[in-house]
Amino acid sequence: MIKTDILIIGAGPTGLFTVFEAGLLKLKCHLIDALAQPGGQLAEIYPKKPIYDIP
Repeated sequence: MIKTDILIIGAGPTGLFTVFEAGLLKLKCHLIDALAQPGGQLAEIYPKKPIYDIP
């Protein structure tokens, strides 16, 4: 059994941001997703377009 503070289901933008925030709080988390790469629907719907992080 894996011991973790947070289990995040989905590696889309919200899931990835949650992993980032959990890291800032020193929480141990695991991320699971149905796809082989992160990005969620954003990466699947537009696979040839670059994705930018705009603050």
